[in-house]
Amino acid sequence: MTGEMGYLPAGLCAARQTQSPESVISTTDNAEDNRQSVLLNGNSVVVDAYSACVNLTDLERGNISVVIQAVTSEELLVRIPPNADSVAPPPGVDIWENVFTGNNVVKRVLQSINQQLEEIETSKDHIALALTVEDAMRIVQDGRIALFLMLKSGWINNDLDVLRMYHRRGVRVMALCHLASFAWSDSSAELRESPGLSEFGRDVVRECNKLGILIDVSHASDATFWHTLETTQRPIIASHSRCRALSNSVRDLSDDMLVAISRNGGVAGILAATPRTNSERMNARLKRDRALANRFSDPFELAAAKRKDAIVWATKLNLRHIDHAVKMAGIDHVAIASHCQSVPQWREFSEALVRHGYSPDEADGILGGNVLRVLEQVNSRAD
Repeated sequence: MTGEMGYLPAGLCAARQTQSPESVISTTDNAEDNRQSVLLNGNSVVVDAYSACVNLTDLERGNISVVIQAVTSEELLVRIPPNADSVAPPPGVDIWENVFTGNNVVKRVLQSINQQLEEIETSKDHIALALTVEDAMRIVQDGRIALFLMLKSGWINNDLDVLRMYHRRGVRVMALCHLASFAWSDSSAELRESPGLSEFGRDVVRECNKLGILIDVSHASDATFWHTLETTQRPIIASHSRCRALSNSVRDLSDDMLVAISRNGGVAGILAATPRTNSERMNARLKRDRALANRFSDPFELAAAKRKDAIVWATKLNLRHIDHAVKMAGIDHVAIASHCQSVPQWREFSEALVRHGYSPDEADGILGGNVLRVLEQVNSRAD
């Protein structure tokens, strides 16, 4: 596969390496391939394009350098969706609702932001808040994980001043909608009576452009997606999605959307983990267990190591959706996201990409370089 060299920010030739080669429990029998995997992870900035939780141990074991962390308010399902996943819901039907509205939603979001900042402060020797890509690179070079705050949905109480306040508190990525719709935007799970962005919704997009907030269109309805592309002057991200052509779900990105994200200069984050078949699970588990038995003579140490890897053998990198996204959007416009799933397994992903046929530079782009490029372009163009 061909493409431009994966993006690495200026001045960064090697990212943090949280594990020595000896500490990695490999599920491959090929020692040379294992050394290549460690080398790639040691010289890449690995970015999780979307996480709804932060587990430092898992991030470090997965060799993840940068994480985009969602801050949240709560939503409730109030009606079983009338249509299958392959069909958009009917406009104007209430399916989801926000638990908090008005000033209370702002209070809840600030509570979530403050909680995240407090957790960062508590673990400041391991993780730090990044406001720019330059910040992130400094943090990574210092041997820590860089965290970007993301607003998981448009909980701004219909007020651009609230959006500006969130930006001052550190938010650098924002989804226009998650599940419950707003008066100004809607999701693939619940449509407004007139789907898409209202004029105020377009103002939100323009203000994000001005502030340097990266707009996320994962979960957006088709109309909200296309209205966003019509309005934005900056690249966008779909932080955690799959390919609709393969999933047949309206929640995911159509081929036309993937092409449009590429033309916009943005990036599509593919949900990384996918279940293995039963045969694949058994083979992966056998390799994992053999590696553990060879490494540990003490049964208590072996048991502890096995508990840490309890889910790794059950999943694999979603190469089928990555390949399709690359085919439609191009190698420079695809990334991956965990959504908190199988995070320690990320240490295997560079090897999986190279063994699959991607060059090391292409793997670097998918693993993080493409997201960093888009973040830097949005940050640097803020007024």
